[in-house]
Amino acid sequence: MLLKQQEFYRSLTALSPGLVERIRRTIEDAEKKFSGKKESGGGFLWEHSVLVAAQSFRLATVEKESADLAALTALFHDSGKFAGGRYHADDKPEEEEAARLARELLEEAGLKMAGIGHVVRALRSLYNPGARRNRLADIVHDADFLSKFGYLGVANFFVKSTLRGRNLESAVMEYLGKELTYAAVLPANMRTAAARRLAAKKSADTLRFYRAFLDELKDAHGTDFRIRTADVRRPGARAGRARISLALPVSCGACGGKWEADLRTEKGLKCERLEASLCCGACGDKRTISFCLPEMG
Repeated sequence: MLLKQQEFYRSLTALSPGLVERIRRTIEDAEKKFSGKKESGGGFLWEHSVLVAAQSFRLATVEKESADLAALTALFHDSGKFAGGRYHADDKPEEEEAARLARELLEEAGLKMAGIGHVVRALRSLYNPGARRNRLADIVHDADFLSKFGYLGVANFFVKSTLRGRNLESAVMEYLGKELTYAAVLPANMRTAAARRLAAKKSADTLRFYRAFLDELKDAHGTDFRIRTADVRRPGARAGRARISLALPVSCGACGGKWEADLRTEKGLKCERLEASLCCGACGDKRTISFCLPEMG
């Protein structure tokens, strides 16, 4: 098992034998219940959690924080997403469910209450804009974003696109804008110095790949996508503007008409959101793009 080669796995196994496997089963069982899949093998959510845990362990070591607690927080950070086999059940914040699961499993594993408290508090504050800053949460936040960029992050973007039934055209037009927008400001979105040093290269690698990919897509399929940037107003308490990027075709594939974009921002439940309504001026074909704006940048 490749997991056993991970430094965080060896450290957590020494701390509590079998703990990582119990966390894995909890996350995979919930994801399988949600998806209805019966086959064995790791799910996408667990694979992502392992990547974030490994990165969190390394960042915490550099930042002189508890690497074990950072890795545990990372393993649980998405565990509430499919609680009870439902996605975001009852509109309950997934971080609250993740905190509940973490407390339950870590208490069963016999970890010290002080350590459990650190993990639970970090999970509750991870993506809560009103929470006090938390060092473990900062580390996992940075590791989570780092895992989504660079060449491995690009690969995962296409894996997720396939899992959600997207073809190349819909993946690029409706979802690539978020990847481009976040990649451009990745270093500024980091909360730790160790992560900022890694983010600069991942940002450059990601943007370089997607630009080359769009060029090749034009040669192979004849679809000419251009990256359009725009500054939009932040709707929340923080004044200022955010720069966003969208990958839009030069012309409508159905009729050859021009796409028109109406860009709006709004304050969502957990973030400031971009809402882009796209419409072909000739045939009226419509698309919608929606994603949270980066925290910084």
